[in-house]
Amino acid sequence: MDTMHSLYSRFLTALFPWSLGHVFSVINFLLALLFVSFILRSKRPPGNTLAWLLFVVVIPYIGIPFYVLLSGRKSQTRFQKKPALYEARPGKSAPGNDALEKLLFGYGLPPSRTGQRARLITNGEEAFAQISSLISSAQHHIHLTTFIFARDPVGISLLGLLEKKAEEGVSVRILLDSFGSVMVRHPSFERLRKKGGKVCFFNPVFHLPGRGRTNLRNHRKFLLADSQRALLGGMNLAKEYMGPRPDPDRWIDLCLSVEGSSVLDMERVFAEDWNFASGEKHSLPKTDQIGKKGADRVQVIASGPDVRSDTLYDSMISLMYQAQKRIWIATPYFIPDESLTKALELAARRGVEVRVLVPRNSNHFLADLARGTYIRQVLKAGCRVDLTLKMLHAKAFLVDGDHALLGSANFDMRSLLLNYEIGILIRPGAALSSLEKWFKTRFKKSLPSDLQVNYFRDLAESVGRVLGPLI
Repeated sequence: MDTMHSLYSRFLTALFPWSLGHVFSVINFLLALLFVSFILRSKRPPGNTLAWLLFVVVIPYIGIPFYVLLSGRKSQTRFQKKPALYEARPGKSAPGNDALEKLLFGYGLPPSRTGQRARLITNGEEAFAQISSLISSAQHHIHLTTFIFARDPVGISLLGLLEKKAEEGVSVRILLDSFGSVMVRHPSFERLRKKGGKVCFFNPVFHLPGRGRTNLRNHRKFLLADSQRALLGGMNLAKEYMGPRPDPDRWIDLCLSVEGSSVLDMERVFAEDWNFASGEKHSLPKTDQIGKKGADRVQVIASGPDVRSDTLYDSMISLMYQAQKRIWIATPYFIPDESLTKALELAARRGVEVRVLVPRNSNHFLADLARGTYIRQVLKAGCRVDLTLKMLHAKAFLVDGDHALLGSANFDMRSLLLNYEIGILIRPGAALSSLEKWFKTRFKKSLPSDLQVNYFRDLAESVGRVLGPLI
């Protein structure tokens, strides 16, 4: 550390007169102290706090600007003005005996809804067909939120369908994350706007200080048609995820088709996101009473800076401590914090079957580096890790035969503690049974891993673990 500061001081002295370099060094030291106090008072998870402290103290002239750009989490801070989605109900008890239902009720989430129709979609061809069908059949409005809307044949094809519906008088609103879709501001969107559609970008990457946080990305992905039908999951609108024909290079992913009144809960999430990003006063669509659509029971769970509690994170923790038989997790990036890791370890040690399905090599090398020590830690506790040969992008969490979570959130600290995310909790029924079958099929096609590594790889992965909260 002293060496770093010495080199920095020499650099300043060479660039400026001695007195001015000294002043810069003093200011740099005082700023580091100030931001250390900010970090310690931020009440972050210990690993996240340690990573930021290390970054700011060792290289303050880089760490401090990054902290200003990337830190900040919950909407009650002065940097995030987006209204909270849910209002907590302290002291009020939810009906029934389901512990998770009671927890989410206390957080203010809408209750689980019965009479829904939920169907698991396990390949990109069916997902593309379902999205095309939802768009083409919409009569009143189409609301779409996605992280990536690619400028490729899949994106262009879906934009063509959206343009046609806008031309027919259907209200079309598309909400894109400014970072995820930074490369898609091409003329196709202008054509859609000219035909009456609306496109808005969430949370600009570059903004004035105090007007937002670059690190808080909208990772939610769902499509709503007429407030009665929806598609929700982890798939972005790009050829890596979906397409009209099979593709051997396509990633493994999941999404869920939903019909029923639970779509209204997603409409509320979309309305709040749209109003925040666009500045409009878009209200919830007026719909007739939605009748029974099926026999499934589901609950929409939004999580992120606009939710006072970490609802998806807390749901996973709660379910892991309730688990009696099995915990199955599918995720492209496995970077948990200490609490999640300990919950998995304890579950395995008390005899619960814990299996984690991840890609052998994901599309992010740094994420693979950061996961190594966590995977070896759960392996030692008796968990099993299965590696898919192709890129896995599915996000699924199954506990016993009673609960499953699907949605946009990865099993990492960015998704669970930083991003705007959305998931859906499904109870016993056809969709949950389909998810069990999907897991069993994937386990059979995957390779077991002990992730034995040499000293240098272990050292690199240990550094990756420290920096994991920043990835």
